[in-house]
Amino acid sequence: MRRLFVTLAVSSLALSACATTSSTTDEEAFAADMQNSGDILPASQAERDAIRSQDLLTQATFWAEAYELNPSDKEAATELSNTLRQLGNPQRAAEVAQQALALYPQDVELLFAFGSAAAASGRAGAALESLQRAATAAPGDWRPHNALGVAYEQIGESERALSSFQTALERAPGEPAVMSNLALSYALNGDPASAERLLREAMIRPGADSTVRQNLALVIALQGRFSEAEEMARVDVSTEMAEANIAFVRSMLTSRRRYDALSEN
Repeated sequence: MRRLFVTLAVSSLALSACATTSSTTDEEAFAADMQNSGDILPASQAERDAIRSQDLLTQATFWAEAYELNPSDKEAATELSNTLRQLGNPQRAAEVAQQALALYPQDVELLFAFGSAAAASGRAGAALESLQRAATAAPGDWRPHNALGVAYEQIGESERALSSFQTALERAPGEPAVMSNLALSYALNGDPASAERLLREAMIRPGADSTVRQNLALVIALQGRFSEAEEMARVDVSTEMAEANIAFVRSMLTSRRRYDALSEN
């Protein structure tokens, strides 16, 4: 049952995985075709600064073009990796960051980009070294610690996961993504009440997304309050999907495994 929680924790790390892998691949293919035709000119710094305010798909197109023009462009590789991860293509995101790390092996942003993408794709072993290096090189940055927590949960290191999430929260008090992951870690360790309190607090924080609400719905369901959980889940997903999710949790809780199975593999 740990896999269910880790998937949600990765979603918190990934912020908003709302587009499909095929869409992202199409954007990269378009950029490659443009490059082959010789029609792309390097973007100015002003254009690079401005693109960050656009939607993720537009950003992915922009950075894919820049990366195709110059694969040694560290900024383009980092931004492309991060946007691909957020768009739901962590495997390709990890590939881009790993290729760039061959040129810039000490770069903190690339270490984080690779580690977080690897963790998001379930490759905790590949993620740990890069994230540990990033956390050491930038001790005040909450993001590597948050991603480390996800990776540790994936390999069943609950105490290390809790410690990493707590460290991340110390560095970024009130950050909803960290609060959500820490709450799920509490739930994994048999404390759903604390998890619910933390998730409700995360819900009202600026920047909280639908992942936080879905995690709260799950934690409520794990405490047997199925109607309340289903009503909350319906805010972000279809009625059918909400019902299916709650039915799964209900069946788990009424089986022999029950709630203590959450701490097993």
